[in-house]
Formats: sequence, C-alpha cells, structure tokens
Amino acid sequence: MMKKFGRKALALSLTAVLGASMVLTGCGGKSKNEGKKGEDSTTKIGLTTGLASDTTADISIMTWSGDSKYYEDIGSMDLSTDKLTSQNVAQVYAVAKQFKKLYPNIKINLWAKTGDPDQPGTPKWEQEMTSFKAKYGKYPDIWASTSVTNDIKKGLAADLSVFSDDETYKAYNENLMSNLNYYGFQGGLPSFSIPWGIWVNKALAESKNINVPDPDWTIDEYTRFFTKSDNTSFWGDKSTPVNIINMGTTTINKQIKEKGTVDLDSDEVKSLLSYIPKWAASTIDVAEGAGTLSKDIKIESKTYSWYYFCNNRCLTNITDPWYLTAGADESAKESESYIDSKDWDIYPFPSTDYCGNTIKVVMDPICIHNYAADDGNKEWNDDEKAKLKATYTFATYWTASTEAKQAIFDQKWTDNGAEKSAAGDSFPVVTGDTYKKQMDIWNNLPAHKTYKDKEGWKEILKLWENNESWDYIDKCWTSKITEKGETTDVLYEWNNMWNEEVAGAWMTDKDWGDKVKARLSDWNTTINKRIETATKQLQDKLVENYNFDKSKFTSDKIGRASCRERV
Repeated sequence: MMKKFGRKALALSLTAVLGASMVLTGCGGKSKNEGKKGEDSTTKIGLTTGLASDTTADISIMTWSGDSKYYEDIGSMDLSTDKLTSQNVAQVYAVAKQFKKLYPNIKINLWAKTGDPDQPGTPKWEQEMTSFKAKYGKYPDIWASTSVTNDIKKGLAADLSVFSDDETYKAYNENLMSNLNYYGFQGGLPSFSIPWGIWVNKALAESKNINVPDPDWTIDEYTRFFTKSDNTSFWGDKSTPVNIINMGTTTINKQIKEKGTVDLDSDEVKSLLSYIPKWAASTIDVAEGAGTLSKDIKIESKTYSWYYFCNNRCLTNITDPWYLTAGADESAKESESYIDSKDWDIYPFPSTDYCGNTIKVVMDPICIHNYAADDGNKEWNDDEKAKLKATYTFATYWTASTEAKQAIFDQKWTDNGAEKSAAGDSFPVVTGDTYKKQMDIWNNLPAHKTYKDKEGWKEILKLWENNESWDYIDKCWTSKITEKGETTDVLYEWNNMWNEEVAGAWMTDKDWGDKVKARLSDWNTTINKRIETATKQLQDKLVENYNFDKSKFTSDKIGRASCRERV
C-alpha cells in the first residue's frame, strides 16, 4: 500500500527579477490624475503603473473562441446582449468599456477567432498572427499565446520583467508567473487559468456499491476505485490516465518545471509503470479497440471523453478540466455538457510514495508586443517604452483587477438563445486579498454555487492557494520542437507508450511493462536531446532578438529558468 503524504506547501522565494535590456521610465511615477496618496482613482481599482489618464494609444487584441469579427474601439460601442454571441468577445467588451472611462483616448480593438486556436480545417494560430499583420498593418499588441517560447524566438514578445517593481506585477500568482519566466525574461502574463484535478462520479459509484475514497486518496485507492468498473456499461475513464504517473513522480512533470529535463529511467517511474495495464483494462478506449463497446453507448456520447462522464459511463474523468461552469450549470441541464449525476466532485491527483496530492494547472497566457523590434533597433526609445507601458496597463487591468472581473460578471451574452453572464471558469491569477475578492465573484456565479459543499473541491482550492502544484504548463514550455522543417512532440516516445509500434506491446499485454522498461533509457536520451536542442534555440534567440545577457543561462536550468527558486 502506498503511503499518503501530508500536504506540504511549496516554499517559494521571489528573487529579484531583472530586466533584460532596459528599465522603463515612469513605471512608478505619478500620473496627471494622481493627487494625494489613496486618492488616485486608477490606483483604487487596481491600476498601479501611473499611466496618465490623458494617454492616447491604439491597442489591438487577438484571441480565440470568438466570432471572427473585428471590433474597432470596442469600448466605445453599444452592443446589445443579442449581438454578443461569443463569451470572449463579451468579456473584452465589458473590460474595454470600463477602461474607457479611465482612459478615454485609448482605443481597444479586438479580433477573436471562431473556435480553438488550431481548429481543424482552419489556419494554425501562427498563420493567423501573420494574417493579422498583413490585414491590419501590425502584429496584435496583446495576444493569447499557444507557445510563449516560439513567440520569444520570433522576437515578438516583450520582456515584462521591466515592470517588476509594479505592485500589480508583484500581485500575480507566483506559480503562474514562474512558468512564463525564462532566465529572468518575463515572456507574458497569466490570463485564463484553472486548477486541473480528477472528476469523480460519486453517485455512479454508490449505485454500483463501490466505495468512494476520500479526496486525499493514494494511487492504490485510486486504482481500486478505477478498476471496479464492469467494463460493459461503465468504465474507470475514457482513456488510460498516464498523467497519474507524470504527476506522481519527481522525475517527469516536476523535473520539467524545475530543471527543464526528465528522467524517465528513474526507479520512481519504473515502480509505477505496473499500474498502467490495470488502468488500461478498465478504459473505454481499450473496450472500443477490442470491439466490446456497444454502438449505442458510442452514439450516446459521441465518442467524446467528457460526454461519457456526463452520461454516467465513467467513474472518473482526468482529461477535461475546462467544464467547471458548463458541467454544473443547472440552468442548462439539457446541455450535453451538463453532468447527469446527483453527486460528483473534483479530487486532487492521488499521492504516491514520491509525491503528495497535487493538481495540474491550465493556463492560457497573453503576450505583449515587443515594440523595440519595430524600427529594426533592439534598443528601446521613449515612444516604444510609452507604447509598452500603455499596453501593459490595459493587460494588467484586464487580467488582474477586481473591477474588470466584476464587469465581466455583470456583462451578459447570448449562448444559443440563452442569456448568460460573461464570467466563466477562469480563476483569479492574483494572490492575497485581491484573490479572495475575485473568488467571491467566481463563487457568485450560479453554476459555481454547487462547489461550496464539495469536499474534493475544498482540497483543490487549498492546493491552488498554497501553490502546491509542480506541473509545467505546455503553452509556456517548449513541448514541441521543429528541426529541418519537421515538428515533433518533445515527449513523443513517452506520450505514445500506448502505441505498440513505440512500446513493443499493447498496454494490456502482460509483457508491456517489461518492454517499456527496456526502452526507457533510450527514450530518456532521445527526449533530453530534444530538450537540449530546444533550450539552445531559445537561448540563441534571446541573445539575437533581445541582446540578452548570456550569463543568466545557468547550467541547472537547462530547459527554462524561473525567477522564483526553491529554498
């Protein structure tokens, strides 16, 4: 029986964050609308840059999950609820209107792509960025990034560590910010962010006389629960939960976050591999591959992992963290995304002999344009600094201010004919009292009120608030690498261990574990070589695009360094 770990808060220390190339003048200076201490209207609502209220600027935003329309000066528009058919558009509209009251001469423009950034049948997000520049004459000033490291390598993202003395900058969640920091270069800011745990269908389990473990479960308790499925009418999960191994060892996700390397050939990994065939045998994917999954069940859930969980076909779901609102929205019970269970919860990842209970983290970061590159000179002139300051001010207002969160909550939009609040899943990306105020807003959303009594969810919140996550965030780390025109998943072999061609056996085969163990050393070498190449590419581009100080490339931070070190 694997032992339970007591929760242990990550002791993090914020080290000095140094700018790569310059210090912005006036970041903490007084603006024209500032009088005596405490009287500045912008400071009261969370704007701390000292940006003058009469500042003139034109700021364009590019994101996804929109309607593919271009909104010029959206903060000056008067859009009725029925015209707002995209949640992201409704959110930016609400924030821009409030910001306009403070900065009447700053225009906020928005283009939000329909669907996901790399929606099948549509151009890739990087292509969309290029198209935006071709159509509007410049890259967006703020954009949702699918790969911050790629944006840095292109010289597009500004180093925001120049604002390290700004009070709002210091208020951002340290764990989130550290994922966006590369040797002291702050490549972006956290935006949409949620904790990632494991959905548990307690009512389904109880109806089948299956004991439900407590939220501080161990990997053995998780396994016993998972494998109680009958594999005919309900299963443990849709797919094999390999992330349990990733999060239950110190040598995969944790090592990626802290050192930028992996050790797949560790004793920790080898000892946990034996769980995978057990889990695989209780998954829908294996049932479908064996031809034992009924056609009716497939049609019922459209072969989608979340719908299988919603329809009481799975005891757990580990792959779909972004249904915090839709899954619990009682006003939309007819929606296929609503959880059709009388009792469910979200648990942390199970503990192992090597790691305690923890959570993964979902984050969509935003980047701000590197204006210094626009004139071909890497040095920042006063005009470029002014542009950066104005854009950063809006970006922090949008992502970190309580007033913006309240405006989003109050804003309505139309979702398939139903009027809804523009607020959604995203957690506050700040800490302290501001976090508490913004969580009050989050909890006030009707769909979120059901969470207050869920024991697993309470544990999730504790872990989030204590930064007890050692998970890396894929949009911030170089999870893919391009060489000779070909793009490869950095962790390809490990992520494809289910593939017989990669592992030498199927996950359910008796010899699968031995086959994988025999390959771990080679996989480890191959993957770390990719990481080394990706690291060198990033370092070279930091120097080339930003005149970055090479001395900041420390040997113990091969993949990406954090400005926040363990003590």
